[in-house]
Amino acid sequence: MWSGLEGGGPKQTQHFVFNQAAFGPEHRLARQTYRYLANIVNLIPELHIDDPLRYDYQRLVKQAFSHFFWATLTTAALDEACGQVMTLIETFITAHHGSKLAFNIDAIGQTHIDVAWLWRYRHTREKARRSFATALRLMDRYPEFKFFYSTPQVHKFIEQDDPAMFKAIQRRAAEGRWEPDGGTWVEPDTNLPSGEALTRQFLYGTRYFEAKFHHRQTVLWLPDVFGYSYALPQIMQGFGIDRFATTKISWNDTNRMPHDVFMWTGLDGSRVLTEFITTTERTYDYTNPKEWKYTYNGEISPHVIMDSYRAYQDKDLTNVLLMPYGFGDGGGGPTKEMIENIQVIDRLPGMPHIQNKTVADFFSDLEQTFTANQATYPEWNGELYLEYHRGTYTSQAAMKRQNRKLELAVRRAEIIATTAWVQQGVAYPKAAFDRIWEILLCNQFHDVLPGSAIGEVYEDAKALYAEARQLVANIIADRLSAGAANQYTLFNPTQLSHPTVYIDQPEAGIFEDNSGNQIAALRQGHGWRLPQVAIAPFSSRKVHFVPVKQPLHQQTLAVDHLTTPHYELAWNTKGQLTRLFDRDHQREVLTPGGLGNALRVYEDRPTAFDNWNIDADYPAKSQELAADQITVTADEAGYEVAMHYTFHHSTVSQTLKIPLDSRRLDFVTRADWHEHEILLRTHFDLNVMTDVARYDIQYGNMTRPIARNTSWEEAKFEVVGHQWADMSQRDYGVALLNDCKYGYAATAAGLSLSLIKAGVYPDPDADQGQHDFTYSLLPHEGDYLAGGVVEAAAALNDPALALPGIAASLPALFTVASTTAGVDAIKQSEAGDAVIIRLHDFSGATTTVSLTPNFAYTQAQVVRLDESPVNDLTANADGAVTVNLHPYQIVTLAFKR
Repeated sequence: MWSGLEGGGPKQTQHFVFNQAAFGPEHRLARQTYRYLANIVNLIPELHIDDPLRYDYQRLVKQAFSHFFWATLTTAALDEACGQVMTLIETFITAHHGSKLAFNIDAIGQTHIDVAWLWRYRHTREKARRSFATALRLMDRYPEFKFFYSTPQVHKFIEQDDPAMFKAIQRRAAEGRWEPDGGTWVEPDTNLPSGEALTRQFLYGTRYFEAKFHHRQTVLWLPDVFGYSYALPQIMQGFGIDRFATTKISWNDTNRMPHDVFMWTGLDGSRVLTEFITTTERTYDYTNPKEWKYTYNGEISPHVIMDSYRAYQDKDLTNVLLMPYGFGDGGGGPTKEMIENIQVIDRLPGMPHIQNKTVADFFSDLEQTFTANQATYPEWNGELYLEYHRGTYTSQAAMKRQNRKLELAVRRAEIIATTAWVQQGVAYPKAAFDRIWEILLCNQFHDVLPGSAIGEVYEDAKALYAEARQLVANIIADRLSAGAANQYTLFNPTQLSHPTVYIDQPEAGIFEDNSGNQIAALRQGHGWRLPQVAIAPFSSRKVHFVPVKQPLHQQTLAVDHLTTPHYELAWNTKGQLTRLFDRDHQREVLTPGGLGNALRVYEDRPTAFDNWNIDADYPAKSQELAADQITVTADEAGYEVAMHYTFHHSTVSQTLKIPLDSRRLDFVTRADWHEHEILLRTHFDLNVMTDVARYDIQYGNMTRPIARNTSWEEAKFEVVGHQWADMSQRDYGVALLNDCKYGYAATAAGLSLSLIKAGVYPDPDADQGQHDFTYSLLPHEGDYLAGGVVEAAAALNDPALALPGIAASLPALFTVASTTAGVDAIKQSEAGDAVIIRLHDFSGATTTVSLTPNFAYTQAQVVRLDESPVNDLTANADGAVTVNLHPYQIVTLAFKR
């Protein structure tokens, strides 16, 4: 019985009643006869009307059925009749020897168990035990049966909940019949997690399967994920995985992918062999050329096999197909009927050969077929964008926020803990970091982070995030804080040498360094803005606050325009920017007559999958929000324009912060949202001439056309961007930054960003309540590189920490001499004997990076993402090591202690 909740929608009490339960002896001969006849009857319609075999089968069936006189059939008579029918069938098979079709099906027994979806994590633990118990029993009965399952997280659930079952799984894995593969800790969304989080998905996944099963990962298995990042091939290659399988791209609502097997080339040029599974649904009509939606929950029958072959687009290149079978989503897996159907179909004339295989077997068969056929793999270069489920970039906004904040927080904590370990001998909290990462990775499951699960899942996720945040806070506080009134430890997690720091200190006073030198500080709101403080990247320094009795000046202005060192701004009574003039570059940022920060609401009622989808026609019904109150204040740091909006049952409070010392304009927003199926977006009409927009993605960035010339371009009306999106011409551009949003749209008119979605299924209360987020506008010279967009987004997302109290200063572990290489991680190696630093190029150019370790080490190596060695590095005379970075390449270095 299903152990989930009510499966989405309004909450209701569930009642389950067993009306009847029965059992009895199994008549194996009758069962065998039925299996053959059922498959033959299912096969006949699949044969061509002019194929003589079709009519031979029809005659066989008529003759077989004539042996059953149902009115007086006894058990003994049934056995006799079945024996006679099986003799007929065996004779038929012998007579038609050589009539097998010339392609092969590699059948993969498996089950898809969503780690959470219409049920909670705790229900998945139960589902897994039942599904795995079934698979183990089937192995006892059918020696040829093999079972694939990914997801180390679920295996760990079994390890914790049922140690005896886990040992049985290990025994079957040692026999080669249980295949623990798939690459990642869970089957994660790959649009929203950071590059480092995706790397840790592989790191934790591969290490668990190696430790528990001695199984090296061979494939990335993501059959049900809502699009695939351009960065994935390089990350896969970093773990020795060069094979990828999915079926979800077949859910495209506009275009069909041109191939089902191809070499997928990623952002940096890495290539992986990719197979699109074309296993068909039992009930779909695939004679319709517009139907190409396939499944990973395959059922074994002649109809499914033949339809899957007909659907496969690369029959001229290979004659081997991958067919996963077994009930899934909520588990269940293969049944004995499916396994017996494989036995039967493998023998039937007019059908291909089909055998139980592993996923690794299939890819080996595929590669051998291409070699034998002297075939060349088709190519696909670019992201694998799913033309569907575009709302998952925005649904359940609190999840997106907590994910982004925790990704950055654990990065900071790792840098601090690694520095304290090296410089001060403080033990590295490996167990705590493992727990934090397992929480973060689990919540990145492809129905959790995207926002497509029931509300109870998000209650669980919220509690897990709180646990992880506390662990992070403890790690940092233990190393950077010590009680002392009016003392602060500042830590710089970015590569900026002079970050801006905000200190929440309501009193009037001054800030001094250890030598008593006054540090520039400007009053901003209820705290202090310390602009351009000298703090080396990845290091800390101490400051002291001296209270001074002096008036705090804040002035209220009755204006609708401002002039600052960088800009001239004006706004209308709705709160929309009507002018933004860049004084530094003498340019109008907005188009003539255009608007900036135009907040609009849209009726968002997709035809299906409410929390998943945004349909292309959503702009047809929209309303502009108009401010009902605008207040302008000035203080030492700059200006603030506070705007308040009311829409229906909801309010939006927004403060446009305009600092005098920065070109970044921040829209700090708090929404109290109580709407359903209403999409909130902001839009900027930009005075930039370009045919592409550039978006921040994992380990780099990519461009997408803003034109709508083709159906492929039309389908990308909502796309993924991480910390920023940018539209630039050669001499000037504008970036739209954010601290927790992902759904962008770009057209010739400008850039827009989805803020709140609020669907109603499966969670009818999605996105209700308080939302806090900031997005920022950054006009700049040149392109995104010249304009410092990457650095500005890092400063918004990962500002310098100001922790109360004084602790021993942490000097920077590394000095990185590069303006185009981002530092993704500084951590202790998994072996515990080295410092790991990971960098990537974000410029798209070939560059040289000079990196100086500020600590003693015994050996420097380039290592893969899995931390296995590639080659040794030799330091220069000045102690620096030099590495070459190709466009968007990830490089990981290990310095052994």
